[in-house]
Amino acid sequence: MTSINRFIDFNDELIDAGERLRLERLARALTGMAELGVTERQHIEFHPASNELAMSVFWRHRDPGVTEQGRLSDLYLLAAGFWSRFDLAAWREYRSETEDHPLREFLRSAVLLFEELRITDAVIAERPGTDAAFALRRRLYGEFHTGQQPVNLRRGFRADALFNHLYAVIHGIPDRYDASEGELSELVDPVLFGVFDARSTADSVGLAERLAPLLYGRLEEDLRHSYYAVGDGLTGPKPDFHYHRGTKDREKGEAGEKESVGELFSTWHAANRSEKGMHLNYELEHGRIGEGDGTGAREGREGTEATSTGRGQSSADERTGIAHEAGSEATAPEAGTWTNAEGFGSANESVVFRELLAEADNSSEARDRILRWREESAPHVRAIVKEMQKRIERKREERREGLPKGRLSKNPVSVLLHERPRPFYRKQSPSKRLDAVFGLLVDGSGSMADKLDQTKKAVLLFHDILRSLETAHGIAVYQEDSAAATKTRQPNTFQWLHRFRDDGKDNGERILSLEAGDDNRDGFAVRWMTSRLLQRSEAHRFLLVFSDGEPSAFGYGQNGIVDTAEAVREAEKQGITVIHLFLSSAPATARQQELFRMMFGSRSVSADSIDRFSEETLRILRKLLVLASGNM
Repeated sequence: MTSINRFIDFNDELIDAGERLRLERLARALTGMAELGVTERQHIEFHPASNELAMSVFWRHRDPGVTEQGRLSDLYLLAAGFWSRFDLAAWREYRSETEDHPLREFLRSAVLLFEELRITDAVIAERPGTDAAFALRRRLYGEFHTGQQPVNLRRGFRADALFNHLYAVIHGIPDRYDASEGELSELVDPVLFGVFDARSTADSVGLAERLAPLLYGRLEEDLRHSYYAVGDGLTGPKPDFHYHRGTKDREKGEAGEKESVGELFSTWHAANRSEKGMHLNYELEHGRIGEGDGTGAREGREGTEATSTGRGQSSADERTGIAHEAGSEATAPEAGTWTNAEGFGSANESVVFRELLAEADNSSEARDRILRWREESAPHVRAIVKEMQKRIERKREERREGLPKGRLSKNPVSVLLHERPRPFYRKQSPSKRLDAVFGLLVDGSGSMADKLDQTKKAVLLFHDILRSLETAHGIAVYQEDSAAATKTRQPNTFQWLHRFRDDGKDNGERILSLEAGDDNRDGFAVRWMTSRLLQRSEAHRFLLVFSDGEPSAFGYGQNGIVDTAEAVREAEKQGITVIHLFLSSAPATARQQELFRMMFGSRSVSADSIDRFSEETLRILRKLLVLASGNM
C-alpha cells in the first residue's frame, strides 16, 4: 500500500467516488451493460478490453455546474450516441484506406468531427433533456477551437488551424481563418455544408473523401495535436486470450466483424468471461507444451460410463450442523487453491485469489507478548463483557404485555375496560449470546510494517472480547502480490487469523504471526468478506476494515477508490454495517478524511496516534455490540 501521507499533490487528482458511481450507473442505464465502468482520459474514448468508457479531462477544474454538464455530455455522446449509431465497418474500412495518406490524422479526425455533430443531433431528437448539456459542450469547445486557431497559425500548424476552422463552420461560430487562409477556406467550406445532410457514418466518410483532394498539395504536414480518440480503441486486436494450439485456426471460421460499438463491447466482454473460470486453471497453470500422442484414445459411444469420478468436499458446522459447500471458509481454506474472482466487480476481473490459514507464532517471545497485552487489556475486556451480559439479561427479563394469550397479568384491568381485552403477557425468548457476527479485514500491505505491533494488539483485543462473549467472528489479512501481478492476472491472498467456524478457539498465536506484504485491493477484499458474511444466519452483520491508506494495487489507482466505495455500498444494501479504522502515526489530514468519506461514508474513524489503535478498536466494538444487543 502507498501510505496516504505520501500523496503527490501535483499529480494526484482526488476522485469523488460517489459522483463516479453515479455516472457509471447512468452509462450502464444508457447502454444496457450491467458492469460497464467509467474513467477519464485526455479525450472521450471506448475501451472494450477493460469494459470502460472514458470521459475527457477537458471538464476538470471548472465551475461544478459546468463540470457536471460537460461530463454528462460526454456520456450522452458515448453511451446514447456512438454506442449504437456509429458504423464500425465503415470506420474500419476508411482507417485502412488512409493508413498511408500523408494527412491521415486530419481526415480521420474530420470523420469523427462530422459524426459527433450528426450523432449529437440524433441524441437530442431522441432525448430532448440532453440539449442543455450539448449546448454547453458546443459553446466551450467552440471557445477552445477559436482560441487555439490564432496560436496554431502563428506557429505554422496549418492543419490544426484548418481543423479549428472546420469545427467553427459546422457549429456556426465566427472565426478569423478567412483572413489568412482565404483560398483554402473557399475550397473547403462548400463541402462542410454537406455535413447537415449526413445520415450515416458512410456519409461522414464521404465528406472526408471529398476534402482529401482539395487539401492535396496545399497542406504540407498532418495535425500536430490530437482532437479525437473515440475511434482508437475500436480497431485494435481482439483480447489477448491465452489460446492453445489449434484454437486460432478455429477462430478463422467465425462470423465477421460487429457493426456497432455496443455489439463489440458485448462480444468482447462475453469472450473475456468465457476465457476465465476454473475449467481453464489446470491447463494454464499445470499444462505442458506439446501435442497428445493419441495413446489410450478410443471412439466414444452413447451411454458409456465415466472412467473416473471426483468427490466434492463439505463439512458441517459443529455449532449449527449446517453443511458448507466446498470452497467456503468452513472447508480447509489452508488448501490455498487459486480461484478466479467471478462476480467481484469489473475492476477485479483479472484477479485470482486463494485462502490460507496463517501459521501460529509459537515462539516464547510471541507468548510473552500475548500475556503482557492481555494483562493490560483485561480490565477493558471484563468491563465490556459484564456490560453486554447485563444488557442480554435485561432483554431476557423484559415482558411483552397486551397479548391475546400467554401468562395472565397481575393487574388484569383490561378485562373490564376493553371490549376485546388482552390481559396476557410473555417474557422475551431467552438468549445467551448476541445474535451478531463480525468480519475483520486487516490490510497486509507493505506500508503496515511500521505499525504491526500496535495492529496486532488491537486485533488481539477485538478477538478476546468477541471470544469472551461467544460471538462469531472471522479475521483475515489481505494483500496482493505486486511482483507476480500482470495485466491479465493479479494474485491476491487472504490469510485467516481466526475463522468463523473456530468459535471460541484462542487464536492469539496466529494473530501474532501477522506480517506486512505488498499491495492492497480494498474493494475486492470488502466484496470477499461480504460474501462470507452473507453465508451467516445471524441477524446483525458487521464488517470492519483496518487499513493505513488508500487502495494500491496493479491497475487499481483511482478506480480502486471507486471500486471500494461501490463495494461498501453494496455490502450495506445487503444489511452489513461497514466500519473503517485508519491506522496512522499522525491524525488524518482533511484530504485523507475526504478520501475515506468517499470510500466508507460517515463510518470512518481515525486513530490520532499508533498508541490509540487499541483504544479506538475498543470504542468501535463497544458501540457495535450495544447496537446489536439493543436490537435483540
